[in-house]
Amino acid sequence: MVVNQRLVSFLTDNQFSLLKAIAHADVVGQPFGNEFIKRFELPSASSVKSALKVLVDKDLVYQTPSGYIVYDRFLGLWLKRI
Repeated sequence: MVVNQRLVSFLTDNQFSLLKAIAHADVVGQPFGNEFIKRFELPSASSVKSALKVLVDKDLVYQTPSGYIVYDRFLGLWLKRI
């Protein structure tokens, strides 16, 4: 899992927290919603929006019709374990 550790080392704390939260939730329909933000103790909705844009741009998170998911299945599984 060294590759995953190296990959996430390039993320800010907010980006990493959001990526981990999306992995734990499996699919996130409303990433800016109060329920999701409070459940995973994320910063403000504007911070989540900025972090989500970076994660999508880096192809770490993908938007499906159901919501946002971690693009790499194995990365998602690893994030759930840490």
